[in-house]
Amino acid sequence: MLPAHLFLKTEFAGHGTASETIRTALRTAILEDVLEPGQPLPQSELAAGFGVSIIPVREALKHLEAEGLVAFLPNRGATVVGLEEADVLEYSQIRALLEEQAAGFAVQNMSRVDLARIEDAYEAFVEGTRGSNGAVKSGALNRAFHNAIYAAANKPRLLAMIDDLHIRLDRYIRGHLRIEGRKDTTDSEHLAILEACRAKNADLAASLTRTHILHAADISVQVFRQKRRLSQTG
Repeated sequence: MLPAHLFLKTEFAGHGTASETIRTALRTAILEDVLEPGQPLPQSELAAGFGVSIIPVREALKHLEAEGLVAFLPNRGATVVGLEEADVLEYSQIRALLEEQAAGFAVQNMSRVDLARIEDAYEAFVEGTRGSNGAVKSGALNRAFHNAIYAAANKPRLLAMIDDLHIRLDRYIRGHLRIEGRKDTTDSEHLAILEACRAKNADLAASLTRTHILHAADISVQVFRQKRRLSQTG
C-alpha cells in the first residue's frame, strides 16, 4: 500500500496538467525516499489517491521510466527503481567525463553575465544548505550551481545528458551533507571551481570539476555500503 501522505497537497492547475503534477509528486517522493526501491506503484491505487483516471497516471509513470526512476516489470507492473553500487559508480564516471567537457567549453565562452549567475548560484548553495533542512535542498541547489556554469557552454544536448545523470544520482548524493565536515568540503570545492571560472582557466575548471564529481562518487559508494550493512543487520 502506498503512503497516504503521498497524495496530500497535490493540486492540479488545470486540464492537461494532471500527468505533469503526478509525475512531479512521484519524482519528489522517490528522490526523498518516501517511495523506496522495489515499492510497487499500482496504477489503480495511484489514480484513486490522486483523484484522476488511470490515463494521466500511466503517462506520468512512462515519463519516470524514461528518467530511470521507475521500471515496468512482468506480472508486477510499475515499480520504483534502485541503483546498485556498480550503477552509481558507472553513472558517476560518465557524469565526470561529460561535466569535465562542459566546464571546459563553458569557461572558454563565459561572459561577465554568465559569471554573475554562477556567483549567485554559489551563494545560494552555501546559504541554502545550512541548517537541518540543508541536505534536502542540496540536490537542487547543487544542480543549479553546476548548471549555471555549463549553460555558458551552449551545448544543449550535452547539458540534457548531464541533467539526466543528475536526476538518476540525486537521491544518492543529497545525503552527503549529513556527513560531518562534508558541507565545508563541498563549499570549498565549489569555490575553487568558481575561482577557476573567474580566472578564465578552462583546463583548471574542467580538472576541478572532474575531481569534485569523482570525490562525490566515492562518498556515494561509502553511503551505499553503509545503508546495505544496516539493512542486512536490521
